[in-house]
Amino acid sequence: MESLNDFVRANERWFVGHLPETDTTLDAAENELGLKIPTCIRWILRDYGYWHATGIESLEDSIKNTIAGRKHADMPHQYLVLYDHQDGGVVVVDSNVDDRIFGPPVSHLGWEDIPEGLDAEPEFPSYLAYVKDVLEDRRGFIDESDIDYDPTRYGRV
Repeated sequence: MESLNDFVRANERWFVGHLPETDTTLDAAENELGLKIPTCIRWILRDYGYWHATGIESLEDSIKNTIAGRKHADMPHQYLVLYDHQDGGVVVVDSNVDDRIFGPPVSHLGWEDIPEGLDAEPEFPSYLAYVKDVLEDRRGFIDESDIDYDPTRYGRV
């Protein structure tokens, strides 16, 4: 069975992007949130950054939205917001599950379904299943010429 590492490496051009995180920024996020970011998510954000298939808005937004979810939706402390689609729902991961081969389960719920909906079977059994879905979605509308990250387009060389 394919691992998350194998999938990401086989589809690298969809993951290699801008603004990779550092251990320092990731550690600071963990300290601020009081949770451990799953190993596979740390790896992707540190080694690849943010791009089409990462499925994570930004570390800054994850922190902000996780804190807001705790305050306004009574979201349990171990959940980390990966992406807030506003009216399209929120994508969260349980940081207490750290599956290093496939990644932890990922749930996509409406904010109104938190916290009760977190007890249901997650939409994606693993972070691998989630990024596969994100990648498949992006393949449908990203032009071939825009897949690869070009740092010069973002003022980086």
